[in-house]
Amino acid sequence: MKSAVQKSSIPASRIFVAKELKDKHFDPTWHAHNEYQLFLVLSGTGTRFIGNTVQSFTVGDLTFLAPGMPHLWRSDSIYFNRRNKHTSHGLVIYFKSDFIAEMLDKEEMQQINKLFIKAKRGIEYRGDTATRLAQMMRQIASLRGAESVIALFQMLSAMSDATDYHLLHNADYRYRLKDAETQRINLVYNHAAQHFQSAVLLRDAAALLNMTPTSFSRYFRMKTSKSFSEFIAELRIRHACKLLAEDDRKSIQQISLACGFNTLSNFNRIFRQFMKTTPKDYRKAFSSL
Repeated sequence: MKSAVQKSSIPASRIFVAKELKDKHFDPTWHAHNEYQLFLVLSGTGTRFIGNTVQSFTVGDLTFLAPGMPHLWRSDSIYFNRRNKHTSHGLVIYFKSDFIAEMLDKEEMQQINKLFIKAKRGIEYRGDTATRLAQMMRQIASLRGAESVIALFQMLSAMSDATDYHLLHNADYRYRLKDAETQRINLVYNHAAQHFQSAVLLRDAAALLNMTPTSFSRYFRMKTSKSFSEFIAELRIRHACKLLAEDDRKSIQQISLACGFNTLSNFNRIFRQFMKTTPKDYRKAFSSL
């Protein structure tokens, strides 16, 4: 079993590392890093788990995470086949803040210092901002020497000035990742990701960890700050959002059934609860783009 906190192998002679990731899944296990992580999805779709959040990801998805933020990107299995095992393609940049630690309290670095503080909650960039930052990431990966470091500073500056972003967690969320918990969380998340489109029973998830349903409920809420039923509902709604945006051949009722909801009324109610709009209006907003 891998350590919950994985090193990103930044050589002592380097300030940062930029590399491409190609695999069936970007992150097959629930883990964190001791470094800051910038991650850009170049191809593939799926579901990403960051801390206690659940979101669909697709091409152009761009996130910035502080050290210690646990995460898992799980690719959709339909994009994997025997001919092409590398259907998930991403670009990642790892760096530690210690290379500029002595400058962070200086006036010129206040915006970047604030950026690092925000990254403790996880940042998702959107729209034109994400597109522009993605171009900068590609440039950084192609440069060498001092030019690459200058380009990294330019990107951090652009990130700190950006307004089109979303913080993934509220200020109260904390997750202390321990090696002993890695396997447990992986079992639960993988089970949920494989079965959320049908019945996902609390007792089955509890049995994976050899717990009673009551003990598992307390454990899951303590680790994620949400109930297991809320987690499953969110997983289903995120998948529904993806289908509503990408597949106009299916009716809303068909999508609700495909996402594990027994009734259309229940789907509509929970969708509105999470997305603050109806499935019909959500689809209409995407079709007008």
